[in-house]
This record gives sequence, C-alpha cells and structure tokens, in this order.
Amino acid sequence: MILSLYDIVDMVGKGAFGEVARSCRRSTGEMVAIKILRNEGNQGQSAWNEVKLLRALQAVDTEAAHIVRFLESFQDSACTYLVFELLEQSLFEFQKKNNFSPLPVRHIRTIVAQVLVALDKLKELAIIHADLKPENIMLVDHARHPFRVKLVDFGLACIFSEVCFIKEPYIQTRFYRAPEILLGLPFCEKIDMWSLGCVVAELHLGRPLYPGRNEDEQVRYICKTQGLPPGRLYILSSMLTWESHERIAPSTALKHPFISMRQLESSFQATQYYQLCQQHPGPSYSSPLHNLSAPLITRC
Repeated sequence: MILSLYDIVDMVGKGAFGEVARSCRRSTGEMVAIKILRNEGNQGQSAWNEVKLLRALQAVDTEAAHIVRFLESFQDSACTYLVFELLEQSLFEFQKKNNFSPLPVRHIRTIVAQVLVALDKLKELAIIHADLKPENIMLVDHARHPFRVKLVDFGLACIFSEVCFIKEPYIQTRFYRAPEILLGLPFCEKIDMWSLGCVVAELHLGRPLYPGRNEDEQVRYICKTQGLPPGRLYILSSMLTWESHERIAPSTALKHPFISMRQLESSFQATQYYQLCQQHPGPSYSSPLHNLSAPLITRC
C-alpha cells in the first residue's frame, strides 16, 4: 500500500521498533517522513498506542506547540505506517556532526524554551512523552530557522489516567531515566522534566550527564551529584546515619513506605511490579532495593 501512495527516497533512521523513511507523496510531490512499525508483539502494541496519541494531537497547533505534525496512518498485514512532516535532523545528529562540542548557553536556552512549550501542551492534554532525549528533539530547518525544534516519537507516550495499568518492564532511555523509574516508585509527567534536565546538561557538557551502563550504575551516577534519595522515598538513608541514635528502629522500618508499599496499593495494584512483590512476602522477599532492574512501571 505504501508504494501506491508514496515513493521511498531513502531510509533515514532505524530503531528498536521500526524504521523511518524519507518519502515523496505521489499525488502532491510533498516530502514526508514515514515511520514503519511492525505489527507483531510489543511492536504492534506500541504502534497502536502511538496512533491513538497522535490522533489526539492532530487538533493541536503543532507549530505553536513545537510538536511534530502527524499527517496520516495506514497499515497492511505486516506493518503500520505513520506519516509525518519531514524535519531536518535530531539534536543528537547535529551534535555528532559538530564533534559533540558544548553548545553556547544562548542556543541551549532557545531549545529548552521550545521543549518546555511542548511539554506544557502535553500536560494540558494529559500526555506523558516518556522518552525525551536528543534523538527525539528535531531541528526543523536550521539554515532558515536556527535552533527551531520540535518534539517527536510518541511510541512510549501514555495518558495520565492509564499510568497505573501499564505492565511493560521498560520506560525512558537509560541516560535520561528519572530516579522514580529507576527506584520503582509511582511517577507522573515530571519524568519528562528530569529527562529535559539531562538533555540540558548534555548540550552544555558535550556528553551525557549520567552515562550509566546499567540501572545500578545509573543510580550511582545520580547519587554522586544529587546525594541519596530523601528518607521518605528510600529507607537506606534512615539506616545509614553517622549518629546511631538517629538510625531507624526495626518497628518503624516495617511501616516505612519502601517496605509496606501501602502508598502503592490503592492506585498501582495492576502493575507487574506490585504483583511480583506480593508474591514474595516475608524474609525471602527480593526487595526493590536489591533488584533495581525491576522498576515499578506505571507509564517509554
């Protein structure tokens, strides 16, 4: 079907969930970007989810909101095809071409202001992007409009009201993954703001701020700059105090939210993480602290 409507010029991107082709619409000659997603397993679910959210975004003034313009979608037995306006290149590609040189602050400010506008619009629509990173911030036309950007790729995005029903074990790209995701805690749209902070630092430094090779290392990187998580989230800080009389008592520790999970019961019973924890009560229970690779995924 795609060949009857569009001519594929070349492939411009490839990821875990599919490919992106630069294409020409036969009827008008308009150049577009087509994201090709396979209709199988998690990829098929991701395609369905992305189409649903993109349709919700079609009523938005995408120019003002700095969000990629979605044109149409169609599918055949093998793939789903998402058609977008053609943008120039991602911030990652731009940095790579410039040897990852630190970007001047005035340019960073311009980029961040536009992404904030996009996130503000997504919050208005109750959407969490859940995969904000340099690869998903696209330059529109750098020669004509320097550092004008748009937010792309809603494959991991979700609606606020659906967060507690998501069971998939992956959200956000690791370098930009918020600590509440790493630690298996409830989350909201603020995870996008954490990711944006990581992007800002990366543009300024010319390298990722937290380049963890795995989730354990990611947490260690974050702790080096932010310190240990506050006691209300993370029981470790209540156990490891210099003053022995300030250390948490066993009876109090048993009531700590990290152990009791009471704050999760009402809203997050549907999550895979919560259910797994309930299957292993007592001394043999493998806690979230022991297994940081199994976060509470409630969403990318």
